Order: sequence, then structure tokens, then C-alpha cells
Amino acid sequence: MSVYKTFTTVTDFGPYITKLILKFNRKTSKQSVKPEDFRVQVRRRNPETKAVILTKEFFRWDDAPEPAEGERQVYRAYPCDSMGNYCDAGDFVALEMGTDNLGKKIEGTIDSSIFTDNEYRISFTPGQGQQTPELVFDQCAGDICPQLEGWRSCESLGEGRLGFGYYTPEVVRREKTTKEKLPLLIWLHGAGEGGNVPEIAYTGNKVANLSSADIQKKFGNGAWILVPQCPTVWMDDGKEQLGRSNQSIYTEPLKRCIDEFIRDRQDQIDSSRIWLGGCSNGGFMTVRMAVDYPHTFAAIFPVCEAFFTENITEDVIRKLKDMPCWFVHAKGDRLVNPQETAIPLYQQLISSGADNVHMTYFDNMDEEARKFYKNNELLPHLFDHGVWVRVYNDKCTTDFDGQPVMANGRPVTLFEWLGKQKRPDMGQIGG
Repeated sequence: MSVYKTFTTVTDFGPYITKLILKFNRKTSKQSVKPEDFRVQVRRRNPETKAVILTKEFFRWDDAPEPAEGERQVYRAYPCDSMGNYCDAGDFVALEMGTDNLGKKIEGTIDSSIFTDNEYRISFTPGQGQQTPELVFDQCAGDICPQLEGWRSCESLGEGRLGFGYYTPEVVRREKTTKEKLPLLIWLHGAGEGGNVPEIAYTGNKVANLSSADIQKKFGNGAWILVPQCPTVWMDDGKEQLGRSNQSIYTEPLKRCIDEFIRDRQDQIDSSRIWLGGCSNGGFMTVRMAVDYPHTFAAIFPVCEAFFTENITEDVIRKLKDMPCWFVHAKGDRLVNPQETAIPLYQQLISSGADNVHMTYFDNMDEEARKFYKNNELLPHLFDHGVWVRVYNDKCTTDFDGQPVMANGRPVTLFEWLGKQKRPDMGQIGG
């Protein structure tokens, strides 16, 4: 039996195994391998029970789940190096596949998610006229994911302590030390990414794209990224997990996590440029933290946030009035109604005289839903809650009136705007 490696791509909809890298024991040319020469079989197992995962197509909530096992289609086959990069001839062969259900590395619900163990068996049957013997690859030798370079996870250290993932800027990793203090971007995950495996919080969707070169350069020489993970959901108030109280049992543990992360890197992080964002249940927590600790953050960007209108008090408006803020939501959101959350908060802040508050208000998310769920006949507007996809790709550019957001006389994207935000006061981190 022979070995293979998986190649993971963190997509708009989470991590998928999009490529397999096979170790051949001889030089292979591009003429000697074709997609039809390979049969790729996979079983996706629960890592704890070892049982085959029962899964269903996204949006098909009423369908009976089916075992996550079967064959995956190979679209391209070519010689490559050990990292999967194409070459005219090599000791390795790459098989490119799509983003079908059998390629998923995470399985979950709105409450939580788990990584799956994806077991592959790849059969190679050479075409006519070739002298190469048949081969079977069924021993996994690891995974490659270039998007996660610079990321690390720290699991919870005990009760009341949150696990987290974090990204170290490339300039810090390259030079080991740097005289320039860099900003810190904190991202709070949605309801499906809670638990005790921090990597899920930054790969469950495309959070890792915040460390891409394109976005990092919008922060100058880059930014640290901190992604805390709570065991349940940020909206857990001790009585119910997804209610409308707008209180959280995680407010103090999250503040402790942030403070400790900054203090451990006090010579490397600029405490006047701490930015906070999050989606859905994490969007709620973004607002909650900004209200409770208004002097800690230089700016916030709540995405499809669930901070409900009945809790938008005069005190909330007073504390947020001078906080640079950029909301993102979609009109068609059926899970978190913007008329009960983001819109009244945005409008009250504007009425109070806030002069650095913006809101990108999309009609829908049809383009992304159709692109990803192209084989699903259900209407893509069911995904209108997922505006975080456009946030991660920095496609938020307009204000509530549809006009471009301007900074220093020119249009800016959300992350270009964020990179310009700095807290004027230099108070204590405990803010």
C-alpha cells in the first residue's frame, strides 16, 4: 500500500479537501496520468465514535441524512512536488477535486461542529499501453493547508478560561522581533463554531482569509489576529443559549482572554489599535463587549449581529456613540432580522450624532449561494444570513444609502477603513 497527503482549502463555506497528493515511487510525466485512471473512495468518520458521519445537503433540513461515504470525482491529474505544485515530471501526482459534500472536513449544526476523519482509498489503474502496475494509496501521511501558515491554537486551560486561535503577522515571524507595535484584530465566531477545538473557530468558515497578504497589507505591516472560542454560544446568558436578553456568561472570560493575550505580547501589540468584529451570535458579542468595555476597542464591525432592539437603551447609545463602527447585514436575512437588530441600532447612533458609523446593507447573498450550491434547486435566499462571506473577502464598500464609504477623500473597503482606526485615548487595557 502507498501513502497520500490531503490538501485543504479554507473556502467561503469552510474547509474542504480539494486535492490529494500521491507518493509514486518513480518519476511520472503529465502524459502518463489522467483523471480517469484514478478511483477515489472516501469515508467521513466521527473521530470519537469512529462511526461514518450521517450528513445531509445544506438547506435540505427535512431530508433524511445519508452516510458520508462514496466516490469523489477527479477533475485534474498531474505530476507535482511534495506540496502539490505542478511540474512537468515528478515523484508525486496531484488529484484535484471540487467542493462536494464528501470533501468537507467539518460537520455540524447551528449549535456546534466537529472535524471529521476523512479516510481515502485511491486506486490507480494505468491506461492502455502503459507498463505501470496498478497501485493503491490508503495511508494518510498528513495534511497541507498553506492558508493556515502563521496560525496556532491554544486550548482552554480550565473552567472560565477560553481556548483561542491566533495568527502571528508575517513580519514578526520573519524578523522574530520588530520595533513597530502592530494592531490586533479580534474575531468572534458564529453559533456553529463553539466548543473546545479552537481551530474550528477560524476554519469553520473563511476567517483564515484575514491573514491573507491582500488583507494584511491594508493594516500597514500586518496585524495580529485573535479568535477566541466559547464552549457553547456567545449569547448564552445562563438560562437560554439563543434568547433575546442580550446578556452573556462569557463577557468576563472573553475580556480576560483578550487582556492576557495583549499582555503576553505587550511589546508587540499596539493597544490603541484593538479592533473587534464577529458574525451573528459573535456579532451580538461584539456589540456587548463594546458596550461593557468602550475604552478597550478602537473600532468594531458587527456582522449580521443579534443585539435586539428592546435592549438598545440610552446607555447603550451613549457608550457606542463615539465608537467607530461598521455594521454589515442583508435585507433578506431570515435568521436574524435586521429590522430588529442592526438597523435600529445604526439609526439611533446616527440620530445621536455619531459621525463614524457605517452600515453596508446588501439585498441578498444570491451570488455566493448559487456559486457554491450550484446543484441545489432550493432558492439561495435561504443563505442571506451569510454576509460574513463578503466580509472575509473585503467586499463591503457602501454605506446604508448605497454610496461609497469615504476616508480621507477616497472610497474605502471595510478593512481599509478599519486599518485607519486608532483609539485617541491611551487608557488602561482594562478599559
